[in-house]
Amino acid sequence: MVYICMSMLETEDERNKFNDAYEMHRYKMLKVAMSILWNNNQAEDCVQEAFIAIIKHKKKYLSISCPDLGIPLVIITMNKCFDVLRRANYKDENIDDHEYYLKSDEDTPEKKLLQKEDYETLRNHMQKLDDESINVLEMRYVLKMSHKEISESTGLSLDNINKKITRAKAKIRALYAEGCEE
Repeated sequence: MVYICMSMLETEDERNKFNDAYEMHRYKMLKVAMSILWNNNQAEDCVQEAFIAIIKHKKKYLSISCPDLGIPLVIITMNKCFDVLRRANYKDENIDDHEYYLKSDEDTPEKKLLQKEDYETLRNHMQKLDDESINVLEMRYVLKMSHKEISESTGLSLDNINKKITRAKAKIRALYAEGCEE
């Protein structure tokens, strides 16, 4: 399927971006489709239709960075699944129930899945930092400590704290970018 879709793209850059998005997000999309349809063949068809939709609107979607493309792809996949349910006049489950569920204040299972995968990726990237940088980031973003509190706790100057946070975040961003290019 991916080769057929890639043949519809004009440039090598477009083909590379599409392939990166496909490799990075296809399993998330399939999980979402399976959670709605409970049918592997239909779920795979919806994922394929979602990627075809991306190609049809390539100027809009291929300009988005690979990691940021996950949420639009999941939404497109969900809509393709709902289209399948509507076409089949699915009687066991009311499509409006899904709409209500998606509008609730609680996070959807799909969003929780994406958050869990994002957390796992972040955790893996943080393990590549030095221990002091990890501690400073945890104090700042997990324990919600101010820079002054971190400085008092670690004995590092405020300037040093700022540099550690800035450099650690830059390294994590670079690791995310590497993951998108692979």
